[in-house]
Amino acid sequence: MKIRAITIGQKIPFLAEDKVLENILEGKLEAFYSLNSELTKKFNDVNIEVQTKRLCSQPILSYEQQVYEKNLNETLTRIHDQLSIIERLIKEYEIDYFAACTVLADIQIQKYGVYEKLFLNEVPQFIKRKEKFFTSLQVASRDHGINLSALRSAAKIIKSLSEPDPFNNLKFCVSSNVTPDTPFFPAAYHIAERPSFGLALEMADEVVSVFENSKTLEEAQMNLRRKFNEIYNDLTVICEEIPKKYNIEFHGIDFSPAPYPTIEKSIGTAFEKLGYEYFGAHGSLIGVALIKNAIPRKEKVIGFSGFMPSVLEDFAISQSLSENKFDLDTLLLYATICGTGLDCVPLPGNITQKELFYILLDLSTISVKFDKPLTARLMPIPGRESGDEVDFDFEYFASSKVMDIRRLKDTKKEDIFSRKEKSFHFI
Repeated sequence: MKIRAITIGQKIPFLAEDKVLENILEGKLEAFYSLNSELTKKFNDVNIEVQTKRLCSQPILSYEQQVYEKNLNETLTRIHDQLSIIERLIKEYEIDYFAACTVLADIQIQKYGVYEKLFLNEVPQFIKRKEKFFTSLQVASRDHGINLSALRSAAKIIKSLSEPDPFNNLKFCVSSNVTPDTPFFPAAYHIAERPSFGLALEMADEVVSVFENSKTLEEAQMNLRRKFNEIYNDLTVICEEIPKKYNIEFHGIDFSPAPYPTIEKSIGTAFEKLGYEYFGAHGSLIGVALIKNAIPRKEKVIGFSGFMPSVLEDFAISQSLSENKFDLDTLLLYATICGTGLDCVPLPGNITQKELFYILLDLSTISVKFDKPLTARLMPIPGRESGDEVDFDFEYFASSKVMDIRRLKDTKKEDIFSRKEKSFHFI
């Protein structure tokens, strides 16, 4: 097991004078640097590696008056400049990545209009011009319904990010029902006045080990719950005391067992150890439920805290995709039990915005109807078709193939996508 990320949340005064933003952020980053250093040392003392330190903030478009006081082009230029300032500062204080949600479009369904669409058109440039910047677009929630207009914008962003380098989509996700201070990127955002931090874990290897040493489903469930509770107790002891001196709240731990692209650190391998021939086999839904059910129901368990089938980040899942053993419907089925959604999914390069829209709509519907936090990080691969090989030069990705999808002929004009319906809410 490793700490994938220590993620600190802090509000940032976007569009304030640059010097004001810089001074405020520097003052906070000094405390964050000390907190990260102490936490890292404590974790290292018990042989737990910290992979990254991260920072997240409130949505950039927060509907404060200052956003509308300026011309949109001027606003976009200022945001580009301020994101560069933030990148420079976090580098100085040894923070690896920064995330700011673009807009909580689910909450702002009634306000969502031309300004928001034009603002979101610039999101691909925010990402392409920055090395350390991640962002998300929250399109739906149980309380507010599904913002269909934002879904169309999200599909457009995904297509734009895929050209010329599909790797850019690693830094963007569409989210639904995701709560503040979820520590996994790109979905992380923060809205409270007081700073807080949480932990994201890379611990698929712990699940593999437990399943390998369990003879029955019942034994696997009990052993995994015991292991997760041990991890919870060990980590919270470290995290509860240190932040008090910095006036930073410990928000909690996301218990989603994130993978790493090796056999022994793969959730797909865990399924095999549970007795299944391969990831995606019929009957394996119980494995998803088993993992979810073993996660502690305690105060400091936050975020997704569910089954995480991150396709390209997982060796055995990537291999199973290469052998056509599962598809999008499999992942959506798992999401109903509480997977984290559709993560790092390689798709045909010529997928249309309409096809992306409907995939995102399926995910949002599951999220809203079953009240589950879900995200979609979809990666169209330019020039590649279903079945073509995918091999990124990236430590956290395994080799795989482009997923096959059900295509649309795009001849139907009176559909949900084309009618431009703005929103939908279940009654």
